[in-house]
Amino acid sequence: MSTATPMSASEREALAFYATLPVPVIATQSFSPLLPSLYRDGAGVELEGRPDALATQGRSYTFIESKNGTLNFHPDKASSHRALQDSYTLMMHDGREKPYNFLTDHFYRTNPGLLLDHAWNHSLFKVLALQAELGWQRYVVCFKQNPAWKDAKRYIEAGLVFCTEKTLMDMLRTIELAQHGFFVPFVLKTRMYGFTVTANLDDRSRSTVKVATSDRIKFEAAVDALRAMDRCSDPF
Repeated sequence: MSTATPMSASEREALAFYATLPVPVIATQSFSPLLPSLYRDGAGVELEGRPDALATQGRSYTFIESKNGTLNFHPDKASSHRALQDSYTLMMHDGREKPYNFLTDHFYRTNPGLLLDHAWNHSLFKVLALQAELGWQRYVVCFKQNPAWKDAKRYIEAGLVFCTEKTLMDMLRTIELAQHGFFVPFVLKTRMYGFTVTANLDDRSRSTVKVATSDRIKFEAAVDALRAMDRCSDPF
């Protein structure tokens, strides 16, 4: 029995675009056998991650997560589940608890926009958790277009490394060149904002475990910052 999730129209469009690139990119919903498939969300719960595509170059490979919309800010899957359950209860007048997959299937058919707001797959902290586990050179988020300034600001402050379809090849070149010892920065620049990232030379002398541990600490700090912000904004 297949565990593959249905492919959305935007994911199909992204794959059609990737097919035009000068490097091989294939559709895939599994990190295995190249990388571990398990990661931990903001609550420390172990989950299975699924990418959208895999790009391969001379000495490097990079899994791609395609996004065409604003990422939500649920810090863990349980938070996402609660929000979807509350929405279902309100709309359907049915207070019975539903499994997460039931809720996402329901809203995929009836209200896809609500999934952008609350589904774990569309959470900033889901892709941050995967980058913390795998490293941004192995797992990169690719937006169809430049995110809005207010959204990009939060992504950058949280530590997300991302690109757009227009700049994806620049990102892949930065990753491949680092494998040859050339540390060229990736630059994303718009009229409203910009950021740059360069492969860390120090990471070459550190173990994969140490790099992942350092990235996980940064991820957990971002989750803590979000929760502190929520507490400050809660009048009760």
